[in-house]
Amino acid sequence: MCKDYSAISRFDKRILIVDDDPDICNSLAILLRIEGYCVDETIDSEEATDLIKKDRYDICLFDYKMQGLNGMDLLKMTKAVNPTCLVFIISGMDIDEIFSREMPNNLVAGSISKPFDIEVLLHTIGTVH
Repeated sequence: MCKDYSAISRFDKRILIVDDDPDICNSLAILLRIEGYCVDETIDSEEATDLIKKDRYDICLFDYKMQGLNGMDLLKMTKAVNPTCLVFIISGMDIDEIFSREMPNNLVAGSISKPFDIEVLLHTIGTVH
């Protein structure tokens, strides 16, 4: 669980990362913690549902394609309990068709492509309010 590091953090934002690839999930979490964010991460979409219901996140990064619930399932669940949370879908696939269905409802804040460009990732997350 994300501990309250807001007193020492450069940012007040709480981030949840859900990706079934443990290397990607862990790498993203380490990177964002180094940058001063409060980060929770899980490789299990079922565990993610508990975190989403229990904690209030400012930003969520959900892998699109996972075992169990996918990123869009988690997106809808997150928005139901925390409508102001900004959700980014991360994927190695082209997900334009999915976004064309989801963006009109303002559900998705954006996408982050794999492999990650670290500077683009940090800029994208750092510029959201």
